[in-house]
Amino acid sequence: MLKILSLCTSLLLIGCAPMGNNLLDTAPKTKDDAPFPTFEDPANQSPEKSESVDAEITSPLTGPNGELKDDDMRKVASQLSELGVIYHEVNGDQLVISIQEKVHFSSAKAELTPLAKNLLNKLIAVMATKPELALVLDGHTDKTGNSVSNQNLSEMRSNEVRRYLLDNRLDAGQLYSRGFGEYLPLCDNETMLGRKCNRRVEITILKIHW
Repeated sequence: MLKILSLCTSLLLIGCAPMGNNLLDTAPKTKDDAPFPTFEDPANQSPEKSESVDAEITSPLTGPNGELKDDDMRKVASQLSELGVIYHEVNGDQLVISIQEKVHFSSAKAELTPLAKNLLNKLIAVMATKPELALVLDGHTDKTGNSVSNQNLSEMRSNEVRRYLLDNRLDAGQLYSRGFGEYLPLCDNETMLGRKCNRRVEITILKIHW
């Protein structure tokens, strides 16, 4: 179970094209890559800077006004805690917050439950005043049915979450939805509880610009 969860975290930012900018194009493509986007443009880095990366890796990265890059994300984490939202931090040059509670669905359905809306409403309360942050919405299914239908269903699920967020104060530029079909299960598809566990949308919070 833990191995599968670790793999999913590593592959979290792999997927189809984003709905908007090229955010996901900057994301890691394999588990060996850093588990966070760098958001830096390699074309703008001087050779001297590239050569000094190793020496600077332990230095705090700062924004245009000298603020630490993670300052606002730490505030978000604090707000999530106050709302009772459980999350996992993926640390690196850029902090990524993975929401541990999943948006679950009934079999073959893409309809949001009251429990799912309750979680999304908490995220809306945090995100609505922070246009510099984005939510990545990753849809998944169990292994019931054929892979093509499951791929479509996973996309429908992530798009349904996106639609709800759009209808409730979030901006399209903050939302990136994609589907992984049946290919990244968290639990055993051979049991009813395992299949229920796998019918989900996972949510990640990223900082996309200053």
